[in-house]
Amino acid sequence: MIKKTFYNLPEEKRQRIIAAIMQEFASSSTEKVSINRIIKAAKISRGSFYQYFDDKVDLVEVLAKSLLDFSLEGASAALQYSNGDIFETYEKLFDLIAEFADDKDKKTILKNLFRNLRANDDLISEYLSNRFHGFASLQDMSKQVNRSNLKYKSDEDVQLLTQILIQVLKNALFDVFVMGMDREKIRQTFLRKLEIIRTGAVE
Repeated sequence: MIKKTFYNLPEEKRQRIIAAIMQEFASSSTEKVSINRIIKAAKISRGSFYQYFDDKVDLVEVLAKSLLDFSLEGASAALQYSNGDIFETYEKLFDLIAEFADDKDKKTILKNLFRNLRANDDLISEYLSNRFHGFASLQDMSKQVNRSNLKYKSDEDVQLLTQILIQVLKNALFDVFVMGMDREKIRQTFLRKLEIIRTGAVE
């Protein structure tokens, strides 16, 4: 578990550690990630590392939270720009995150992150579900959704819709970053899925 001491660090030092973690994930597959290289790049001691983190899984959480913070900023801006249109918001989110593919290091980081979220359900996905509450922030954003053109308008229904859209987004990003599929083709498929969800599959 990421410890409070990490979040209590001065911003400069915390960002230096995050940058070292990103650098390591950009150069190594997760199973080969080296704590020694991280502490060397971050200029901290091994003792300090274990004051901040329990294990390598915590490093995945650091990356997930960094990505989520970036996504939340984009989602919030998209919601405002689209007057609360939830479908336009997720279209914009896909474009924002997929742009990482233009940067080789960031693409590798996300490839390793999505690969591990998909491949290690028992270890990492359960860990994130139980201890990482960042995805709740995306759920909270459902309160900003414009419901005037939605068929189902209750808080519960909008949250369920949000869960569906998050899963569709994650699957699309997995195809881009892990499977290496063409980004534009995946984008078009993603938009088609959004349209099917928006309009419904039954006449």
